[in-house]
Amino acid sequence: MSQGALSDLKVIDLTQYIAGPYCTKLLAGFGAEVIKVESPSSGDPVRHIGPFVGNKPGIERSIPFHWLNGGKKSVTLDLEIPKGIEILKQLIAEADVLVENFAPTVMPKLGLSYDDVKEINPAIVMTSISNFGQNGPYRDYQTNEAILYAMSGCMESTGDTDKPPLASGPAVSQYTAGMYAYLGTLMALFQRGDGGEGQHLDVSIQESAIENVQMRVTTYLHTGKRKPRNSNNRDWAPWQCYPCRNGYAAVLGGPHRHWRKGASLFEEPRLLEDQFLHVFDRAKAHDEVESLIKPWLMRHDKEEIFELGLARGFAFGYLATMAEAFGFKQHQEREFFLETESHPEVGRLISCQAPFRLSNSSWCMGRAPLLGEHNQAVLAQELQSSFSDRNQPKENSNHLPNQKKNPPLSGIRVLEISREWAGPHAGRILADFGAEVIRIDYPRRMETTRGSSTKDKAYNRQLGFDQLNRNKKCLAVDLNDPVDQEILKDLIRHTDIVLENARPGVLKKLGFSYEELKGIKPNIILVSMSAYGQTGTYAPYPGYGASIEPLSGINCLTAYSPYTQADAKRIRETDMINGVMGACAALTALSNRQRIGEGDWVDLSQLEGLMHGIGGEHFLEYAVNGKTTLPIGNRHPAYAPHGCYRCREEEQWVVIAIGSDEEWRTFCQTIGQPELSQDLRFATSLDRQQNHDALDTLIEAWTRQKTHYEVMHLLQDRGLMAGAILNIAELCQDPHLWERNYFQKPSTGSDAFFPGFPLQMSATSAVFEHIGADLGEHNRTIICDLLGRPEEQVKSWPEEELGTDYDP
Repeated sequence: MSQGALSDLKVIDLTQYIAGPYCTKLLAGFGAEVIKVESPSSGDPVRHIGPFVGNKPGIERSIPFHWLNGGKKSVTLDLEIPKGIEILKQLIAEADVLVENFAPTVMPKLGLSYDDVKEINPAIVMTSISNFGQNGPYRDYQTNEAILYAMSGCMESTGDTDKPPLASGPAVSQYTAGMYAYLGTLMALFQRGDGGEGQHLDVSIQESAIENVQMRVTTYLHTGKRKPRNSNNRDWAPWQCYPCRNGYAAVLGGPHRHWRKGASLFEEPRLLEDQFLHVFDRAKAHDEVESLIKPWLMRHDKEEIFELGLARGFAFGYLATMAEAFGFKQHQEREFFLETESHPEVGRLISCQAPFRLSNSSWCMGRAPLLGEHNQAVLAQELQSSFSDRNQPKENSNHLPNQKKNPPLSGIRVLEISREWAGPHAGRILADFGAEVIRIDYPRRMETTRGSSTKDKAYNRQLGFDQLNRNKKCLAVDLNDPVDQEILKDLIRHTDIVLENARPGVLKKLGFSYEELKGIKPNIILVSMSAYGQTGTYAPYPGYGASIEPLSGINCLTAYSPYTQADAKRIRETDMINGVMGACAALTALSNRQRIGEGDWVDLSQLEGLMHGIGGEHFLEYAVNGKTTLPIGNRHPAYAPHGCYRCREEEQWVVIAIGSDEEWRTFCQTIGQPELSQDLRFATSLDRQQNHDALDTLIEAWTRQKTHYEVMHLLQDRGLMAGAILNIAELCQDPHLWERNYFQKPSTGSDAFFPGFPLQMSATSAVFEHIGADLGEHNRTIICDLLGRPEEQVKSWPEEELGTDYDP
């Protein structure tokens, strides 16, 4: 296997905390030289955040720091003095990428705005990650993860209807933004090529996180309807975690076509009756179906239920603890957890390896650096000659345009053979940024988002499909038909990337294995997004987000209480997170092909992608300390108070986070109760943690007098962290998002708005040309015009030959 896919890149990393470091972790893992610039006195603040290796605090022992900064170099610079800025400019002059996540006003104050940076190095890609983007009313608002989760619409949909909204245990918003920052950086680099011009990326953590609830947003924008908060799935039955003999099993009655042969598993003859045959009939009889399966569940352990369900073709799972997820047989067989290089202070650590695996490139299991460890090696090299001699600002040559370019993936053709959510989401991202994505539809069993009816072409009027498949072309073929197989082979000759999420072996049976694809086009890239990966005992089995998420162990991080598994909640971001991981995988392989001229087979296990993408630091903690992170509801170990508080109007809530004693005094003044700062129960952060219940009562008595927006703006004006928990309606009307032009209308096909793009680019832009295509809309264009094949190979699909994924 060759070196890393990004091994020709040099990255300057000015990031701290989570979103930025996760972006640069991915860059380093795939081979880039990442130089992390830290404060000489204290380094990245995450160095001081636990848990710590061996439960011993120390600047080199933070587990989150080790997770987020593996494989990087560390140099220390004081950016408050001219010498530090001068050295940083030298580093920038020789770099391909600069990633920063300071508050938006910091870089200009340092003399390092994008215009300044571009003067030093016109080819550099500068990626700026911030809470709310580089402009807009909330630009300077103070936040933490819970507030970002609240203001992206995610928190409103997490938790139980009869309880307050619930913050996610893992840092979903920040990790999602880190993925999009990585993806955007690679797109800008791909467009730049050799000798081209760089550009500035504006990654808003809020807007990135909205991608995780994009279907709820789309539904509201078009219908005015929104779903209530509910931790359970009441749409289908069975389709959630149910109690069993030794815990909770994820029992999903899907794929739907397997119900007839699989329902006998439950040893209840009534479930085989025609009244329960169709998925919608089971949904109507939700409570009855669940009551019929529960006796069988209580006679079996969750692991046994998992195995029996898979054997019947169902996508079962179980609610795994972090320890159980860590020890899952599939991870051992695929060596998902590996040792890092030895660290001088803490030795070797066992950590997740790559979130996806390239056949033609390696992943670096490098260790985190000591603070300033690489000062001599890096800075000595940079200081060999003076900045004034070596790095004069470079002039823009004629081939470096300043006008808006085509979208970054223009000229790339993607063949998408995927269904449901994660695969189509990956394809949608690539299409938004300019790739020509040709989606394969199978008319005899159209996918779930096409709907359940073949009458009156209802499958062409489905909101979910329109959103997940916007900007794509549609080719409707039957891959079991020899003529259509030849059409597909012909199309592959003109394709750069094949994106698929079938179970391993399905494409091979059709004659489209990676080896066969390479025979058709030697430098083809195949991105395979199966539930469990291409190898291992569980590779052949299906999976959905509702089964993958519990198996990942991540569910156990989100709960109102740390004491019981029964309280664990789905965060529901699984499919969308794996969608962006799929797009990241495609761009990584495309970057590698640009470097060495060869194709790749990318193996993305959706289970591994999720665990790496939002759970990696928690698995590292378990591997190192043998402990599992316990959920603490809406509270936080470093903030007091920290919680979700009811406001004046019905179902209005606000998140408030106070991080220091000084902030506490300011808060008391702001709410008109300065005497609380003198109350011994609340004198220090530790006191406030110990008396949090009493504190919550006092705070909620104040918040109930105001709207959530009023509380947020009032506290933010005083420099305090607070954020309204936006429901989907409020999110769709939020003035900050409208000022940033987040919501977008397509050029054709609809007059309504849709969710926009997760990042903005200065020299190019994403596009929204049209909503999801009609079934077979582009058959003639592709078969005849592109491939030059005869008209008689363009099939028509009469209604009686059509079917849906809902059919028994």
